[in-house]
Formats: sequence, structure tokens, C-alpha cells
Amino acid sequence: MTLQKRRFYRPKAALLPCKRAAFTMQNNRFYNTLKIRLLHNKYSSEKYLQLYCAVFLYI
Repeated sequence: MTLQKRRFYRPKAALLPCKRAAFTMQNNRFYNTLKIRLLHNKYSSEKYLQLYCAVFLYI
């Protein structure tokens, strides 16, 4: 009986393609948000440094 089950058993895919795409979209949104946040922090720092340099040179 076990051999018959093994012979005709076909393993199922881990996830359906539509579910895989949904997880990919979710991960992309997460990484895009992370990148935007990091870029925003970098931009804010550069803006602050430029302002600081301008004030320092003015004095």
C-alpha cells in the first residue's frame, strides 16, 4: 500500500503562484518604505549640514 501511494504521489507546490506574488508585493512594499525612510533621513541630515555650514561661514 505504501509503495502504491509513493508511486502515484505528486508533491504539491509550497505556495500557489498568486500567493507567491502577493508575498513578493508585500516584501517590495516593505523594502520600498525602508529605502524611502533611509533616503529621507539622509536628505534631512544633508540639509541640516548645509544650513550649518552656511551659518558657520557667515559668522
